[in-house]
Amino acid sequence: MQVEIKLENVLLGYSETASKKGERVTISLLGFFSSEDGEQLINRLEGFPQQILSLIPSKQPVLPSMVDTLVAIIRQDKTVSIYLNEANVIAQIKVKKGVKKGELISANDILDMGEVSFQNIHIPDDAGFIYVFSVGWRKGFFYDFSPLHGNLRKYNLKEQLGSLYSYLTFQERFKISENVWSTMLTQRWFPFTYLDDKLIKKMILHAKEEWSLDDLLPDIKENILRLLEKVNPFDKSNLYFAEHVSLIEQAIDRYKNDDHISCVSILYPRIEGIMRSFYRSNGYVEPPSSNSLTKAVIDHYKSERISQSLLLPEKFHNYLKDIYFSSFAPGSMPDVGRHSIAHGEARADDFSLKSSSIAILVLYQLSLFLKGNKP
Repeated sequence: MQVEIKLENVLLGYSETASKKGERVTISLLGFFSSEDGEQLINRLEGFPQQILSLIPSKQPVLPSMVDTLVAIIRQDKTVSIYLNEANVIAQIKVKKGVKKGELISANDILDMGEVSFQNIHIPDDAGFIYVFSVGWRKGFFYDFSPLHGNLRKYNLKEQLGSLYSYLTFQERFKISENVWSTMLTQRWFPFTYLDDKLIKKMILHAKEEWSLDDLLPDIKENILRLLEKVNPFDKSNLYFAEHVSLIEQAIDRYKNDDHISCVSILYPRIEGIMRSFYRSNGYVEPPSSNSLTKAVIDHYKSERISQSLLLPEKFHNYLKDIYFSSFAPGSMPDVGRHSIAHGEARADDFSLKSSSIAILVLYQLSLFLKGNKP
């Protein structure tokens, strides 16, 4: 349903504070609420979206339960264009493997999300805007009334909508608490984006309950073996991988044959070698260090990523610094890491399925930063 209505008054926004008559009140002009916000989301939806529904000319009342998507464009002359369940959403995504036209894509296929737009709906920068949308059972509500007060919209609306979709679709990844992150990193794991979505959810649950994530190694190995058969982002056409391809292929062969000593020995130094190839090729003059190498890689193609990127750039930066490049005390029998291997101090029993699986997943994650992430 697409209709035009006119409001009696110009919208000011949502009140963020309670006040008595004559007292000042704080107004929210822009915001986002989702199902996780519970009553706050309901309060916002019962505000302007409910008012919109009540103003739609219809023989039968339009009930909130009938709303899948609601787009409303509010102009300064108080006219409003309403699109009820009419918004054809176009979402850009980056997938793990090639797909055919018309092929169904699941959450397990998605590497990252990009911009989101509407087919045949133009939202002017000088108009207010609300958007109610659903992802599965989750609901989201985004509003921006600031243009109604003389402030042109200066941010990229498509990128903003893409970030909101990414957040709502993969909310469990963006809501990982610091305690859960600490547990996960202490066990040297990371929600690598090439892993299946269901497996990442299991990893987060294990970390939340403080269970051993290593219990998931059989599932992780199976996931990696499927990945190795379907996706190979390493080829000689890429400047940064060209001189390392033969060794990567040898390490992958060793992984498939359960020779984890060889796989680990090859890949841990080679990962830094790939980062150094990138560093040299892009003209960095500062002497390479664990911090400068990781920062350079993570910042590459930064402008192509939405703010809620599934690559979790800042967290992955910390992972590379603190886990891959982890320091150690001589004689402490440390875990496998770039430095412990280079100095011959890594524990022999840690040249294992876990360490080789982590190395391959780091390599795959790294490839997304070095080859670009534009969907």
